[in-house]
Amino acid sequence: MRNAWRITRWDPGAGTPTYLLASAFTVTPSLCAQATRVDCVIDSSNSIRGTTNFRHFAHAAESLLACWSFFRRYPAARPRLVLKDLRSIDGVIWAESLVRLMGCEVLGGIRAWQYYLPMATLNAAGCAVRGALRQRSGNGYKGREMKWLMSESDASELQQRLHRNHTAGGVLRVGIANRRGSRNLSNVDAVAAALSSALRSVQASSRGGGDGLQHFMRVDVNVVADLGGWTFLEQATWVSAQMLVVMPHGAGSVNYLFARPCTAILEVYPFGYYLPGEYLNLARAVGALGYTAYPGDTPYNDTDRHSSPAARYQARSVSLAPDPARVAEWAVEAVAASAQCRRHQSQGARAPPREAFA
Repeated sequence: MRNAWRITRWDPGAGTPTYLLASAFTVTPSLCAQATRVDCVIDSSNSIRGTTNFRHFAHAAESLLACWSFFRRYPAARPRLVLKDLRSIDGVIWAESLVRLMGCEVLGGIRAWQYYLPMATLNAAGCAVRGALRQRSGNGYKGREMKWLMSESDASELQQRLHRNHTAGGVLRVGIANRRGSRNLSNVDAVAAALSSALRSVQASSRGGGDGLQHFMRVDVNVVADLGGWTFLEQATWVSAQMLVVMPHGAGSVNYLFARPCTAILEVYPFGYYLPGEYLNLARAVGALGYTAYPGDTPYNDTDRHSSPAARYQARSVSLAPDPARVAEWAVEAVAASAQCRRHQSQGARAPPREAFA
């Protein structure tokens, strides 16, 4: 049932995988002594809406990032995407930009069908090793969390290629990325004001304690009406610059890919539509801290009751008005958690090494 807004740290449990394993891919090795090309195949069996264009850039990112991780396991080979039964990513600006950042060639449409020749022919032509996800890696629901990458270092490499900007010293940047249309934050101004007031109040009273605010000279709360009108670089740079991010659940959340480790991210969900294992597992994969805001106490049960296509559409089509006071309380706690995370990192904690293919 609907209830007061509840904000919680998203913790799927120690047994929940964050990263793709090598076993998630089928791999056909090169017949040459040394592979000179590495191909990653995306088709209808391992991607959502596999027979259409990648018009939904966040769903395109699911497949593209998996291929990026696969490419990185063969650093000496030239990477190539093979869109076996997909049309094209042409015109999907975010996806096109990600592919350019990945530095890979793309074969799609008819060319992909022509390309799909017997393996001996492929190897004779290019000494290629070929891989593909066995199936889509999840959908974000409990127990089916989306796995985007094979390691945190895969995200770090993309971030370094983008020459991301770090937060200026002494400034605590808090970003609220709203949406136009469905799932917009209808009270975004009230949320921003509450965040700003709470953080500045705690900052003024800080005396070197453990709240994390004593290191900042000022607090900057900025609101973006909709990231959708921004370029790929602008979206990525904005997310990278924030220490705290508040965002309604939606495609723009795929930009968590560019969040810095220990960034605190609050994703806001509508009643009856709760999928934290989708984008927040991407945040987890890059080392960020994920939180959820939901208007009730039983989000998974509510989502189960809205499982029909019509009910899901209706649940996704509303505006959201999270309690500003609760969001402000979260922000103060999140700054302290972020500071603790950074201290832990400075003490030598490291992400797990990349898994190699046999």
